Amino acid sequence: MESSNYDFRTPRKQSATGIIFMFLNTLQKLIRNLAIPLFVIIFKSNIAARYYIFLALGILIILVAIFAYFKYHSFTFYLDEDDKKFVINEGVFVKTNLTIHLDKIQQVNINQSLLQRIIGFYTLQIDTAGSDKKEGTIRAMDKTSAEELKKRLLSRAENSDNTEEFRFVESVDEPIVAIPFLKLSPLTLLKIGATSNYGQTIALVIAFLAAGFQSLKDIIDIFEVDKNQVGQAFQQGVTLLSIAFMIFGVLIFLLIFNIVRTFIKYFDFEVYRQENSLVVNSGLLAKKNTFLNAYRVQISIYTQNYFQKKMNMLDMRMKQNSVTQSDKENKNSDIEIPGCSTIEKDKILTMIFNEVPKEGIKLSPNYRYVFLSLFFWIIIPSTILLFINNWRYPLVDYVPYFLTYTLFAATMIYYSYRNHRLFVSENYVIKQQGIWDIEHQIIQPHKIQAITIKQMLWHRSANIGHITCHTAAGDINFKFGNYDTIKNLMNYWLYQVESSEKDWM
Repeated sequence: MESSNYDFRTPRKQSATGIIFMFLNTLQKLIRNLAIPLFVIIFKSNIAARYYIFLALGILIILVAIFAYFKYHSFTFYLDEDDKKFVINEGVFVKTNLTIHLDKIQQVNINQSLLQRIIGFYTLQIDTAGSDKKEGTIRAMDKTSAEELKKRLLSRAENSDNTEEFRFVESVDEPIVAIPFLKLSPLTLLKIGATSNYGQTIALVIAFLAAGFQSLKDIIDIFEVDKNQVGQAFQQGVTLLSIAFMIFGVLIFLLIFNIVRTFIKYFDFEVYRQENSLVVNSGLLAKKNTFLNAYRVQISIYTQNYFQKKMNMLDMRMKQNSVTQSDKENKNSDIEIPGCSTIEKDKILTMIFNEVPKEGIKLSPNYRYVFLSLFFWIIIPSTILLFINNWRYPLVDYVPYFLTYTLFAATMIYYSYRNHRLFVSENYVIKQQGIWDIEHQIIQPHKIQAITIKQMLWHRSANIGHITCHTAAGDINFKFGNYDTIKNLMNYWLYQVESSEKDWM
């Protein structure tokens, strides 16, 4: 179908199948929130009461279906080409008019959840500069319409931009992409799952276990199980051998969970080059399509640990100008490219910066950086241990465990200090940090929006200070540096910001 057949200038509705999605999506949220309370009420009710409970549930389902119908009919969107804006009208009881100026559009993503894959349509999300959330969302579009609207929004946005360094140009008859710039094989996904992202996996497992324990507690309360018997049975089964097997089992579980999570998130991961931009597709259960515009990138990050270095792999993340209110939202708005080789990393950086950034002069922190870490991670735990012990039990019983912890903490502090570096050149600021995963954050001086320097009262005699570069995508910090050098850097970077003719976005 030709592009001319898609007229977005007049108000349009979503695909009719959107009614089904809105109904099922609302219904699954209700089931997820009310499942356990309903199970408790039904289990403890008599037959007559259960009849009224199921009748109430039936009425609730009908009301949800009616609400989905009116929600679908109240939602319209259109593209105002004269005023260069995109308008979304929605709301059943409270009407909302959302106007998005095209020159503020940063990303237009096309995603597809598992439920949407079953029904057969896509979600289009519009992300604007400086917003703390996805600015506009259309939850039910067919693939062709979504891609056509995305193309028009991005082309209008780029044509509205005064920046000449990069330009998004695409013919309406030209396909979006042809050959993948980067494609992850199942073997690469296996390597990624086995060597990275364990911090996120552990956090997810802890959250899952916390919810599981709460559900188990509710089930025990429902069936009136004797908690003392459960506790005694658990204590009788705990031995040193069982603890060892439990720890081994947890490690194996984390490995398998991380690999499965990696396959679900990055399955069929492909990166296409489109002029001076990248299009990223990924996802097994939920398909995600993300657009990366080179000149809108604020911070470019690449991370590598020991095992990844041996396999010539690293993970990349690009942060665009969308400062959110929480770290979780920030990470969700980042564009991730895992499993890159060094050559592919250099190609992506060249696309963004027109060259591979050089590290330049290296700045190292003062040795007092180590003292602060020692205080928080070794001295304070030692004091707490002595306080809790209160000399009631022989302190020697704790010595082997505490020495093991101290050795581990000291090793972490050492590597944290060794990797805390700042590299400064004429065109780039590169911050290196990390203990196991060594991270490099790259910014260009003209994209710095503000600079903060601090010096504690007790650091004046040692001439030590801290500096923070604020950007539209987050901050870059360097602590315990030479204060005179930090002040000179601040003045130099502010001069570059004022004298540069380049736009920050």
